[in-house]
Amino acid sequence: MRSLKRRQFGKLAAASLTSTVVAGLSSKALAQKTELNEGILYGVNLLSTSNTANREDNTPGVELSTVDLATGKILSKLNRLSLFVENPLSVPKRPRAFFFNDSNRITKAIVLKNGTVVISTVSSTRNGHFNHLIFTVGNASIPVFRGKKVLGFKKSNQTVESLLSLPNNQLLCLVGTEGVPPFSMRTLDFTTGQILARDDLALPELPPTHRFANLCQDPKGNIFATEIGSEGIPCLISMNLQEKAIVTGKLKIKRLTPLSFEGRPLSNDLKDLTFSASGQLYALAADKTRKSNAVFKVDVKTGKMTLVRNLAAQKFTFFP
Repeated sequence: MRSLKRRQFGKLAAASLTSTVVAGLSSKALAQKTELNEGILYGVNLLSTSNTANREDNTPGVELSTVDLATGKILSKLNRLSLFVENPLSVPKRPRAFFFNDSNRITKAIVLKNGTVVISTVSSTRNGHFNHLIFTVGNASIPVFRGKKVLGFKKSNQTVESLLSLPNNQLLCLVGTEGVPPFSMRTLDFTTGQILARDDLALPELPPTHRFANLCQDPKGNIFATEIGSEGIPCLISMNLQEKAIVTGKLKIKRLTPLSFEGRPLSNDLKDLTFSASGQLYALAADKTRKSNAVFKVDVKTGKMTLVRNLAAQKFTFFP
């Protein structure tokens, strides 16, 4: 058998080490959850060493932590370096005249019903924006990370800004234009990474000047998100896949309530939004100093937010 080169051996060793660290993360978090009977969070951050030469076919590096919500204690932490995608097919590109630096950002983190962690990212380059999915496969106690590129967009400036799980191995996505309006809702085939051309859900048209973000779903299947209109105040919205508007035949969007903290409307959008298994809605937003992020409880009926604790994460979701 042909001997491994030093670089190849290094990659294999790194992959083995990562798997070992993840195994420790999963088992320790589960043990803590049983002992404390409290929620365990996944916190996701972008690694500062995420710069890769080929941002189209390589995911950014991410840091995945488990945190005890009750105490704020970090139970485990691992770094998942850049991954080459499984589907390196070409996507639209268009050179931009005004461009400063390449960059990466995390747009959402979710956990599927089977325990798979899915992290969506966007890499911005002079030639366009590249959307990726980083996800876990295999045994839940010893997961392996893989990456896919999102395919099927017609324009190079379309970006996946949020997502949630749908039946039949599909994802519902909020798609923006370089992260800003206009936004649209699209479905994505998680198996292939392909944005689907057809719309079997009768997804609603979104106001072209409004910002939409932070998709999440409660245990009953109701879908929530945030919307910012001309007033500049984030509002909770919801919809149900079984409820359609009589006039349009599209899914009905319900505008619920503006978000507020300590009696004042929020002036900036949330960083993230997610439900616990008990049905409690939690938000990730900037704290009072605006230098750190924090977790807040959210009252769905009133929009009032209550501080829980600080959390050093860009996105978060609950451990299954």
